Amino acid sequence: MEQNLQLYLIILFVAVVVISQTILISTSGTRANRSRLLKKQLEIIAESGKSHQHSLLRKSYLDKLSPTERWLENNAVGEYLGEKIELAGLNWKAYKVGICLTAAMLLSMIGTLLLTLSIKLTAAAPLIIFAGFILFLRHKSEKRLHLFEEQFVEALDVMKRALLVGYPFTEVMKTVSEEMSPPISVEFGKTFVELNYGVDLKVALANLAKRNPTVSVLAFNSAVTIQKETGGNLAETLDKISGVIRSRFRLMRKVKTLSAEGRMSAWVLMMVPFVLFIILYLSNPDYIAPLLESERGQTVLTVTAVLMTLGLFWIRKLLRIEV
Repeated sequence: MEQNLQLYLIILFVAVVVISQTILISTSGTRANRSRLLKKQLEIIAESGKSHQHSLLRKSYLDKLSPTERWLENNAVGEYLGEKIELAGLNWKAYKVGICLTAAMLLSMIGTLLLTLSIKLTAAAPLIIFAGFILFLRHKSEKRLHLFEEQFVEALDVMKRALLVGYPFTEVMKTVSEEMSPPISVEFGKTFVELNYGVDLKVALANLAKRNPTVSVLAFNSAVTIQKETGGNLAETLDKISGVIRSRFRLMRKVKTLSAEGRMSAWVLMMVPFVLFIILYLSNPDYIAPLLESERGQTVLTVTAVLMTLGLFWIRKLLRIEV
């Protein structure tokens, strides 16, 4: 019984850390809301062009797979998981990730059931693994998009110089893919390939922004689209966009610095009850036993968990500042 309780406390602590990391991982605005806004605006841009054109890169990727792999990959779940994996910058096949994740969840259920004989722990184990996988993808995506935005400013300068020399826009995209490092070189290289395949410019740029849902890319797409329709000096426009993005980065760093104390307070407030609980349990198990074994104690724990979750979301709302 004591061994099962210790294992339960360990799993509970891991679950709390995973959930709190998932909620508090971003420091400067929520990426989900921004991505939804970008998606709506990109759909408007694509509809004005040849919206029926699908990504030739996706089609080329599927053609290289075997019939069985294509069947596993070419469905709603496979496409959604593939987008998340691509956004994280991982060169993994979606169907293999789905199979491995399902196997890991099943093995965790079997292992937890054999070790603890507890239905609650058995049900919690796969949820923890799934939440950990989501956290991993989100962390990789945030890291990759942050690096992409930092490189994007330099890419705009490279594009401006190439346009001033007299390169056409397609060659400008190729220049960025050759002179810069990943991930931006890879993304601009994909756009260059799509343009060479004959994909409409609006659709190719919409695919670029879909793979990299950032405000900087959307501003770039709008500038290029308007310039192609109305004319104007694209090099000068890109220079102004570069200045705006640099100012935005300075503001983001300032916001991150000013909110550092709030994030640390959130971690302290989140971890203190659990650390104190573990210390009390290890030092005096009999003192904490009524809280775990009695019906009133379990009710108190449930109410506490709900209130802590609400407080965590409230702190998240205060710390998430859109820039």
